[in-house]
Amino acid sequence: MKIENIFLTKENLKKIMKIDKSFYKNDILTLDWYLERYNENHKALVLVNKKNQWVGYLVSVPITKELYMTITNGVLVNDLYINPKHFLIDSNYNYIVSVLIDEKYRDKGYGSKIIKYFFESNSGKYCALTITKGGYNLCLNQMNLWMKINESTFVFIKDK
Repeated sequence: MKIENIFLTKENLKKIMKIDKSFYKNDILTLDWYLERYNENHKALVLVNKKNQWVGYLVSVPITKELYMTITNGVLVNDLYINPKHFLIDSNYNYIVSVLIDEKYRDKGYGSKIIKYFFESNSGKYCALTITKGGYNLCLNQMNLWMKINESTFVFIKDK
């Protein structure tokens, strides 16, 4: 497995959507939703197998300080409806939107590998919301647990 940096172009968002469909079951996740939310300046890390297929990704975007404070204060528990104006081209505040590994490749340490690589090559203030036990464990190893929102949602931060 190798990790590659990519930009969130329309073609790359289609590949991310394909991975997302293995986990997220929500009708709002259309190509138009992705295109409104992200722009070609936003980046992601993708995990690529030996057959050059994408099997996982990490998306983190620069955000407004206002959104960072909303997340870290536990006000936001569902990020699907974030107004895209809060996603910037550059900022010291960042939101890890998603780390997702295709079902066939989970529980092999790839999520840990991609988030560790991410933090080794980036600086700034980061926050993340976790909604699964796997996401919780992944963030717990690389970030600081900040707040429990409910039984399945937690806020994590990292200041590098």
